[in-house]
Amino acid sequence: MGLDALFKQFTLDHEFRLEPSTIKTYENAIKQLLEYTEKSLDVITISDIRSWLGHLKEIGYKLSTISVKLSGVKTFFSYCLEEGITLTNPAEKVPFPHIGEKLPRYLTLDQLNRLRQYLDGRLQERAIVEILYATGVRISELCAMKKEDIDWSERIIHIPKGKRKKGRIVLFTWESAEHLKVYLESRTDNLPFLFLGGKWKNRPIYRQQVSEWFAKCSKRLGFKVTPHTLRHTFAAHCAQKGMPLDYIQVLLGHESPEDTHYYAKLYNQARKEMYDDFM
Repeated sequence: MGLDALFKQFTLDHEFRLEPSTIKTYENAIKQLLEYTEKSLDVITISDIRSWLGHLKEIGYKLSTISVKLSGVKTFFSYCLEEGITLTNPAEKVPFPHIGEKLPRYLTLDQLNRLRQYLDGRLQERAIVEILYATGVRISELCAMKKEDIDWSERIIHIPKGKRKKGRIVLFTWESAEHLKVYLESRTDNLPFLFLGGKWKNRPIYRQQVSEWFAKCSKRLGFKVTPHTLRHTFAAHCAQKGMPLDYIQVLLGHESPEDTHYYAKLYNQARKEMYDDFM
């Protein structure tokens, strides 16, 4: 099978698990590796991959970028081994570069309350903050929400197509439900979208609009807050209240080892801060 045909098959087999941009990034990494080694897939060795990674570092690639490229190479070679394209996976035992990771940033309860106070009277913005904080959803998931996705009696929101196109459900609190109801009752339209955007408020709200609005909030309040900050805040506050890590990860829709590692660090830090407050 030719390389182009193999990439096409890889894409078809992974389109329901990986975002198109991720697949493209992985494909580019493989092409870059092949160009560097001037070898075919079936003869590339672990030494070749290590040499390539060292070359990337020498020419100025960030460790985070190198890590993503290696992840792509590992995934692709694993696929090739499963499909019988290669006899081994030379990338399997290549370690990821050590990156001095920063802990995910989240709001303290005082900062969260200051944000809430700042939004007093702004019904849609306050409802957005409450839903992001109560559910931990991604901004893309929030923007795609429709009224029909909400089960008020069970306080459940259905996320039909989250990251990697896998649906799930999230829970929301009584407080967030009240703010969401007040906002929806203030609307006079019959549009199906949960939150409205655009100049005429006649379309679903979009990511850039929410990001710009949060940037203004950050400038006014004196601390940075983004939709992803509220996702981190949801996870951290759940940890501080004693929710097990695996429960939090289910609610966040996590599956990858990278996500697990990232939020495990946040979980441990949040629990430590709660311990420090009591001691």
